[in-house]
This record gives sequence, C-alpha cells and structure tokens, in this order.
Amino acid sequence: MVKTFIIIALVCYCIFLIRIAYRIIISYDDCNPIKATSWIFVIVFIPVFGLLAHIVVGRNLNKKRSLYESMREEVNTSTIPRFGYEESECSVFPPTYHKHKKLISYLSHMPVFPGNKIEFYSTGQDKFEHLFADMEQAKDHIHILYYTFGGDETGQKFRDVIVRKRKEGVKVRLIYDAVGSNQTKSRFFRDLEKEGIEVSVFSPVFLAKARVLPRLNYRNHRKIVVIDGQIGYTGGMNVKNEYVKGVSWGIWRDLHMRVMGPAAQGLQAIFIVDWFYCQKEYLQGKTLFPEVKNHGTTPVQVISAEPLGIHRSIMSGMFEAIVRAKKSVLIQTPYFVPTASIMQALQITALSGVKIIMVIPGRSDNAKVQYASNSYLEQLLVCGIEIFRYSKGFIHSKMIIIDDDLTIAGSSNMDVRSLELNFEDMLFIYDKEVTGRAKEIFVRDMQDSVKMDLEKWTNRSKTHKFKDAFFRLFSPFL
Repeated sequence: MVKTFIIIALVCYCIFLIRIAYRIIISYDDCNPIKATSWIFVIVFIPVFGLLAHIVVGRNLNKKRSLYESMREEVNTSTIPRFGYEESECSVFPPTYHKHKKLISYLSHMPVFPGNKIEFYSTGQDKFEHLFADMEQAKDHIHILYYTFGGDETGQKFRDVIVRKRKEGVKVRLIYDAVGSNQTKSRFFRDLEKEGIEVSVFSPVFLAKARVLPRLNYRNHRKIVVIDGQIGYTGGMNVKNEYVKGVSWGIWRDLHMRVMGPAAQGLQAIFIVDWFYCQKEYLQGKTLFPEVKNHGTTPVQVISAEPLGIHRSIMSGMFEAIVRAKKSVLIQTPYFVPTASIMQALQITALSGVKIIMVIPGRSDNAKVQYASNSYLEQLLVCGIEIFRYSKGFIHSKMIIIDDDLTIAGSSNMDVRSLELNFEDMLFIYDKEVTGRAKEIFVRDMQDSVKMDLEKWTNRSKTHKFKDAFFRLFSPFL
C-alpha cells in the first residue's frame, strides 16, 4: 500500500515537472536556452524555492503582446500624425545615423523630433531649481513619473510646488513605483490626493494576491516630468535628499536633462501609456499634445523599453550605436552588469580599434551590484578598454557618447535589470554641439576618477574574485 502510494506520488510529481518544463521551454523558445535550462534545473532540484522564484522573477513576458504594448503602439502611432514631423524637417540630422534612426523609429514607434534645445544638469540642486521654476509656470498640466518619490525635505519641496499649482487650477498627475518608493509613507501620497492631485502607484505590491507576484520583478524605473506638453525632464535623478545633499562618502554626481521642444511630447506619450497601465484611463485632448515651436535645432529620438514587448528596445539601440562607432565610445553607468550582447558589443568594438572609456563608481550605494560588476571588468581591460572609478562620491549618471555627434542618456543603467526587466526611457540626441557639452561633463568626471590597472586588478585576492563571481550569479535579481 505504501509502495503504491509512493509510486503514484512520484508519477504525479514527474508529470507536474514535465508540465512545468514544457511551459518554461515554450515560454523561452525565442531566448537564450541557458535561461530555460537553468530554471528547469532549479525547479527540479529545489522545487519549492525554484517554483516560487520562477513565479516572482522568472516569468518571460515576451509572449504576451499585452494590453500595455498594444496601448503604447496606439498612443504613439495616433499622436505621430498630429506632430507632423517629416523626414525633410530633419535636415540637420547626421547622415551617418540614418540606418540607426530607422531602427530606433521602428522600436519606439516615434519619429525623429527636430527643433529641440537640450540642457544638462549634473547636480540635484541645479535640476530641481530649474524644474521647480518650470513647474511654477505651468498653465494646463504637470505630469510626473518617478521610480523613487521620497517624503523627505526634497519631496516636501516638490509637494509644495505641485499643491500650489493644483490650487491655481493646473491638473497634476503623479505616478510612483511601489518598490522604488517603498520607504515613503502612504500617508504622504494620500495627502496629495486630498489636495486634488491624481496619484497612481505602479504595480502595487500585495503578496496576498497571487496575480501580483509575477509583476514584482518588473519595475518602472523612469524619471519623467512633462509640463504643458512643451517642456520635459528625464534622466537619472529621483526625488530624494541624497540626489541633492550627496552620500556619506562624498557628492552625488548624476545627469538629468531638460528638453524644450517637440521631443517633450515623446516623453508625454510614455507617461500617457504608463498612466493607462496604472489607471486604465486613456488621457486625451489637444492640450496634451499642443503645437510646439522649435526651441533649437537638435534632432532627438525618444525610446522607451518595457519587459512586455517582443524587442529589448533600449538594449538594441545601445548595441547598434556601440558597434557602429568609428572613433570613440564614452560610457558612464552606476551599475555595470551587462547582458551578453552588450558585453560582446563592447569587446568587439574595442578590439576593432575604437577607443572605449568607462567611468563607473569607485564606491557604490549597492555593494552587491558592485561585486557583480567587478566580475566583468577584467574581460574589458584585457580588450584595451579604459576604466576609471569615480572617487569624489557616487556617480549615478547614465550616458553613452558615440564619436562626436551622438549622445544617449536617460534612466537606463547598463545592467540586466534595466535592459531586460525594467520600464525605462532614453533620449538619442544627434548633435555635435550637445555632444560636445556632454563630453565636457564626461571629461570632468573622468578627471575626478582613478584609472584601473589590469595587472593590479588581476592580482586581487581569490576571496575578492570569488565574492564578485558569486554575486554575478544573481544578476537578474540585483
């Protein structure tokens, strides 16, 4: 009797594992087979932990051309005709990037936005000073989307501005990420709602609801503000004191952009889709996409990336830009845990004779990510890539500069989480003058950094190497 029960239990268990393995194989049929094999291995040998981990962080969403993805395409394609930006209007677009432009247009469903003026801010003080001044001038609406929105001094100052504008009749909508803002008391956001501000949380975390579990690992990491559909802000800075006051070991160095001109409406489209994802409300109206005059001559492409679509949009754009570089690739990223394709792009480009320089943190605000990052550096140094570690504090800037006329910047880190799992946005800016200013920022940060030495790095202790390699195993979780 006992033997029969055991045999039946084993047969049922084997059938269960076969069904799980089938679902994983089908789900990952268009991805690296190593991922599918790894998940099957974990679930077979550590069934309870493996199955739970796969439900929370391992679900592949590529197969679901979800409501979000469909909505993104609808918003972008329905608003693009209203923009009326034809190819001929981008006469200043660098001819060497025409193929790259087509790729980004295909991935983003957006045109090239001509006639923009771009300003860079490397400190939180500069960013918030200009942002608050622009919000004070808002006449119709202010749309706000942040991964982290703190309730500290910086968050209170932000709150005071938007509450004042709401009392003046300006519509204010705010999206914050449930995980990124988990240290902010819910009362802070409830008080904003009492003031008439529309507040939405991105993917709230309710462990009691199993249907929410698969979304825990997919976070909205964007930092976007759009004012009256004419001025946009995006980049690396959240709303929190540390972005202004720095960290205990030094200053906080970052990069945020003020976009004046048509490209602000690309950021607006991203916000509208995210608002629909959260609220199931499709924001429409002429005031959201007004006629915008040119503020400059800079062509900009706006690209968003989500784990819900077929393509890894930002990763594809980065890859293509890196391998097309002719002279140089300059990179700033706070968290370097690259995908295999980005790692290969960097190595092949460097070995082809293109100069690549990276500035990364000397000390990170996330030790586990820094350990994982360390495990990749030797492979880059061997290829001749120069790596500098920032020494005046913490560098949080996300920027890539290609040759003399392309700057890529926004919310995305050069890590697995940003490139495959998060909701992100980046600007592709095609302009020599703007790229020149970006290079000045890069060089200044490089001068405040220490250059790595290949021999010293390879001779670090086995304990350090093991620690780095160990945390690399958890790259998708970091």
